[in-house]
Amino acid sequence: MEKTFVFETTQFDYDFINHIKRLRMEKEISQEKLSLKMGLTKSFVGNVENIKENHKYSTRHIALLAKAFGFIKISELMNFPTPENDKIRITVKQIYNETGTRIVDSEILKIEPI
Repeated sequence: MEKTFVFETTQFDYDFINHIKRLRMEKEISQEKLSLKMGLTKSFVGNVENIKENHKYSTRHIALLAKAFGFIKISELMNFPTPENDKIRITVKQIYNETGTRIVDSEILKIEPI
């Protein structure tokens, strides 16, 4: 089973979530472990990284993330390019297992400025 959906967000939120995910994977830290290092529920980072969820990092989370990754300065955490756009529209295709209960693959089809 395949589903396509469109959602809108800010490019900063989208880029920041992906930046944190890359850092987490480079350091081989699980979503659960990063959530706990931040002092939050174990599912928090997983919810933020799930493209179908509306969860995002807040300014409070930026300081918690910097500490969890061991950065002395917040600017070290924020070392990624300035977004080109304010708001973006993202089209996503998700493929589900045969029973339609679990996503087995997800693909970004299109990202366009609003």
